[in-house]
Amino acid sequence: MSSGFADLTVQAHHLVSEGDLTGAQRLLAEALSDADPRPANASPELAEAAGLQARLLVALGEPHSARGWAAFAYAATTRLFGRSDERTVTAAATLAAVLHRVGSDARAARLYSDVIIELTARDGPESQRVLAAHADLATVEYARGQCEVARDRLQDAWELHREVYGDGHPSGIKMLAKLGAMERDCGRYADAHEHLALAEDLCRAHLDVDDPLAVQVAGLARAAADPDHVCSAPEPPVPATPVVPAARVPPPAEGPPDLPPYSPPALDDPVETPLYHPPGRGAEAAHVPTPRTPPEADGDAFDDYPWPPDDPVDQPWRPGEDALPPTVVGLTDDAPAGVRRVPPADPPSRYLPVHVPRPPAAEPRARPWLPLAVLGVVVALLLGTIAVVAGVSRVDDARDTPPPASSGPPASSRPAPTTPPAASPGTPPGRLALTDRRDSIVLSWAYPAGAEGPVVIAGGRSGQPQGTFATLPAGSTDYIAYGLDRTTDYCFTVALVWSTDTVARTGPVCTKRRR
Repeated sequence: MSSGFADLTVQAHHLVSEGDLTGAQRLLAEALSDADPRPANASPELAEAAGLQARLLVALGEPHSARGWAAFAYAATTRLFGRSDERTVTAAATLAAVLHRVGSDARAARLYSDVIIELTARDGPESQRVLAAHADLATVEYARGQCEVARDRLQDAWELHREVYGDGHPSGIKMLAKLGAMERDCGRYADAHEHLALAEDLCRAHLDVDDPLAVQVAGLARAAADPDHVCSAPEPPVPATPVVPAARVPPPAEGPPDLPPYSPPALDDPVETPLYHPPGRGAEAAHVPTPRTPPEADGDAFDDYPWPPDDPVDQPWRPGEDALPPTVVGLTDDAPAGVRRVPPADPPSRYLPVHVPRPPAAEPRARPWLPLAVLGVVVALLLGTIAVVAGVSRVDDARDTPPPASSGPPASSRPAPTTPPAASPGTPPGRLALTDRRDSIVLSWAYPAGAEGPVVIAGGRSGQPQGTFATLPAGSTDYIAYGLDRTTDYCFTVALVWSTDTVARTGPVCTKRRR
């Protein structure tokens, strides 16, 4: 069975390299339908196939279907290889991405935190994978409304990435553009304009004009702020010093209390037993207990997995109330009642393991020219008033003078520019065009006036059934498809969803690579 899954996984990877994501997903779905649904019995080959199936379903726009397989792969790899193994970290990152897409952002944030911990221990805090994981976690925190935390984390990640890898690295440009978009949605328009303009300048300096990343950054800079985004209220400030209650405060006249003289214990004195032992561990093992995960509304990440009913076999590996790694439990929770947080030694706290120093803000300079500028504005207003008065008097004089003869039509008869009329329901997107760049395919179209529905991009290999590539918001007019085979022809269609009963599709456009 294991060798069969290994061969199927190789075939699925080959189909992915050719751009046939739907074919690869169907191949794995047929094989996984007969597999043992218990991660305790999973082989390494089955765990790899389940993880690949989850990634394919996410790429095809089916994150809810991918959630069960992502949870299965994470549970299986954790049991087989441990939490610090490369395969387990990859499965955790896949599950975190799936949970973010289905709206379970609290679980996704904890998994991304665990991925950051493991990758930092493996690659170091300045590696590209660690900084990319910080950017993914910032995206999840931003979706949860933790805007200040998300912006600070993403800005730290970009600044460290810029310091280590330079200005022109594509990953750093992506972080900078995403930071500008976050700031724009949060109403920080000055910072957003500065960062988005810098991202465009870096694209012009280090990328080709038609580079897909440059096109995406330009489109993001022209986009409007998200009107539905809401930032949650900031947390209350932490007290500067923890307050320790005392039964009685002695007056200064009493002086310090008298302490009994210290006598070192003898070698034959009995050693006192600690008051606390972690569950299932002896007194001789040094261990820090893992705090319990508080209940949350989004449920357990493994609850969506179709466990076999009435299974009498004991499954000690199956998670209980929380399937998350113990190293990230409680990272995003508030302190319980009666417990005070101790502030860090070097405020303000940062979110990366390596501190990035920032230059101090420039002090405001005196402006001796301000009175002259005010005087100039007053003079300009006076001149404008005089010009208006002169214009009014000239109009009054012109009322008594007949208009001169003119051979052309009067200005009132000239046609005024009008907005295009609203398209009738059921009108498909117009002027669909395809630009083949070999390593990517650019689609562009005209969005019908008056429409308000989303745009669905479908495509596939030429001569084969098409699958959904992406669902774009209303008003979208372009899309770029990546990761396709450079020698295979593809066909695409663009559909506009007018209503639940009316979907208007364009005709297919295809590449012509085999000529």
